Amino acid sequence: MSVERLQGVSLNDGQTLSRFWQQEPVILEQAVDTNGLVPETDTLVRILTETDMPSRLLTGTEGQTFTLDQGPFDRFHPPKKPWSVLIHALEHLFPEYDQIRKSIHWLPHWRFEDCMLSWASVGGSVGRHCDEFSVFLIQLNGRRTWEIGPEATVETPTVPGQPIALVEPLTPWTSWTAHPGDVLYLPPKMIHHGVSLDPDCMTLSIGFRAPDAGALLEGALETLDRQSNIPRFNDAGRQYHGQPAEILASDLLEAKAAIIRYLEQPEVLEHLLATRVTTPYLDLDTHQEISDEDIDQQIESVTQWELDPGCRMAYVNQTLYINGERIGDQTPSELLHLANTRTVQSADIRKLQGLWLDTIIELIRTESLLPTEDDGS
Repeated sequence: MSVERLQGVSLNDGQTLSRFWQQEPVILEQAVDTNGLVPETDTLVRILTETDMPSRLLTGTEGQTFTLDQGPFDRFHPPKKPWSVLIHALEHLFPEYDQIRKSIHWLPHWRFEDCMLSWASVGGSVGRHCDEFSVFLIQLNGRRTWEIGPEATVETPTVPGQPIALVEPLTPWTSWTAHPGDVLYLPPKMIHHGVSLDPDCMTLSIGFRAPDAGALLEGALETLDRQSNIPRFNDAGRQYHGQPAEILASDLLEAKAAIIRYLEQPEVLEHLLATRVTTPYLDLDTHQEISDEDIDQQIESVTQWELDPGCRMAYVNQTLYINGERIGDQTPSELLHLANTRTVQSADIRKLQGLWLDTIIELIRTESLLPTEDDGS
């Protein structure tokens, strides 16, 4: 199978990209203007050594055992062997990366996971692997050669003894060299292997979350305390069969049916998904709380506000969820607008009362809602 290459297609072209989303890889040549997107290496070193941003250092090449070191680091000296540094959640530090994410507006906000940067030496790699989620890989600096495909299955051989999950080399669908501005989209389970060809090779990964069934079922257990009408196992009509210790196939079916009856309650399923997809990827907890008086003054002086990149908002049937918590139902249009556009006008904030005004004030207090940088007030 070949991988299609497209020119003149940007990341906001949902009409084109939806054909590939979650289905097959695609190469977008010169889809992103990288001007202003390449960080200084000194900046990356400071992030590695002076912040708590999740980071990893992988040293080695395919066919060898990789070495994995977890950040933060006391100091960073590039290893002599080929290496790759991975830094997660950089949308918190680089607004321009968050703008790229926002440009993919044909996907729901709540599908977004984080922006991760791969910074590598010549020959640096994270090994041949597949991910459980969709990802756009944007080449920012230098060149990276990619081997793409095939799709992983349960029979795909894995490499034992590695600190990360790797697969054995298989015949790729295609090989391709990414230059700055090129983008590679990969759906879940697509095997890929990228190797840096140049010093300070940088690739930005826009990853998307996809809660697994286990996480959703874990959430189902958390909701039980709030439910008063929980379906129970029911074996009406049971007939004696002479083996009192045996659990029958019919018993398993009834247990399954009880679980399904519980999950089929609309409020349960809504809560499960909404809490999971709005849980923040990273809680830096670096804000300094603002006093009520200062908040009132800001609402009067600021024209427009925008959500911090780490703040997650979504709603279902007008029930609002923020950062993994249910806020309330019958959400007013001003809050729905904030969830959809991630911006709100102070004039609209002043229309709110009660719970909804308190919600906005708490977002401002915790610096989850910030004055827009281009606010003209």
